[in-house]
Amino acid sequence: MNIGLEKERRRSPRFPWIVEIKANVLSADEIFEDAPDSLKAVTEDIGAGGVAVLTDQALPENAVLRCEFGVPGSPSVIPTLMQVRWSESVGDKRLCKLGLQFLL
Repeated sequence: MNIGLEKERRRSPRFPWIVEIKANVLSADEIFEDAPDSLKAVTEDIGAGGVAVLTDQALPENAVLRCEFGVPGSPSVIPTLMQVRWSESVGDKRLCKLGLQFLL
């Protein structure tokens, strides 16, 4: 049995995609003292259901975000609503990787 396949819960494949993202926190079940109102991040990959991003801000699971994805080579942005599904520390724990699910 392949343990790596057993852990995989994605319903669609992921593809590398690196763009800047800006987000405002609209709501969160768990609010902690240092929770940011907004954050800047860089996407790592994208799939039909969501994106993985790297940021220096941790957010609680289930937080709802209004996000704007940058369009490379253009001043345009793509707005959407997303929800934090998971987070984990990366490397020396100064960075955080978030799994964001598209809500619309």
